[in-house]
Amino acid sequence: MKHRAALVPIVSMFAVAGCAEVTYQGYAGEPKQSTDIAVVRLWTATQSNIFSSPGLIILSIDGVEAGSVGRTSHAYLLPGEHELEIKFIQVKAYNLLCGAICDAIFNKPRIMKATVAAGHTYTMRYVNDEQGTVVLDDRGTSYDGRCLLAREYKSGNNC
Repeated sequence: MKHRAALVPIVSMFAVAGCAEVTYQGYAGEPKQSTDIAVVRLWTATQSNIFSSPGLIILSIDGVEAGSVGRTSHAYLLPGEHELEIKFIQVKAYNLLCGAICDAIFNKPRIMKATVAAGHTYTMRYVNDEQGTVVLDDRGTSYDGRCLLAREYKSGNNC
């Protein structure tokens, strides 16, 4: 029995390390019904021009890392206000000159507060204004779940 129990974490580790997309549960305890929680997609879809419209990834929610960046597709959150740390993925002229160092200096993550409602799904959107505002769009209660997964995104309805 000890050998079998020791293999479970190792097998799980390899399954997670693969190309699977995972979710993030932003509350303690057992998973709740979809009508009792909000779903927030942690990434934006690929933009046609990353020079003018950045991609966005949520790095943390309420000060807690929001899963494995790049693999965690969406978060389950309790209704109410949450603090989101958002990373901008944008190419600017100075990025081409000095790479990651300039990206770390000029594309610092931003903090935003957002209120979510139970049963609703939310996606981020970059507003190309002077402040570079990010908003959460309420997609309602019947948003296609395939739109939450990067690999399924294009085949979803009304993504």
